[in-house]
Amino acid sequence: MEIRKCEIFDNLEGIDTGWIGLKSLVKITREITSRKTESCKETKETAYFISSLNPNQVSAKEFNEGIRNHWSVEVFHYTKDVTFKEDSCKCNSNHSAQNLSVMRNIVINLFRQNGYTNFAQAIRLVANSIPILWRMLSA
Repeated sequence: MEIRKCEIFDNLEGIDTGWIGLKSLVKITREITSRKTESCKETKETAYFISSLNPNQVSAKEFNEGIRNHWSVEVFHYTKDVTFKEDSCKCNSNHSAQNLSVMRNIVINLFRQNGYTNFAQAIRLVANSIPILWRMLSA
């Protein structure tokens, strides 16, 4: 269970003026209770963000949702970088890098559609089994 609190500050006194366009600071406090074991583990985290938006333009709720949604994009890129080793790919002729990226996206979405969350395990599963791969494609 996670409880998030978002605060926006527009008092930038004492903040380095080198941040061009800085209009507000955002503070996210997360209280997390984990119940994976018999005893509950509680942690509290605080993260700070800078923004070029005025606090009267965006509500704390919208900031909170935007920050939270950003991490789902990061998880997607982490999967592509770590599991599919996208960053170490040496393909760079014509459109090969973009084409391979599209193929990785298709594979990730195909695995998700078939209920897999561990993509390394799913790759091992289908790597040597055309019938399993065909079932996924035709589902």
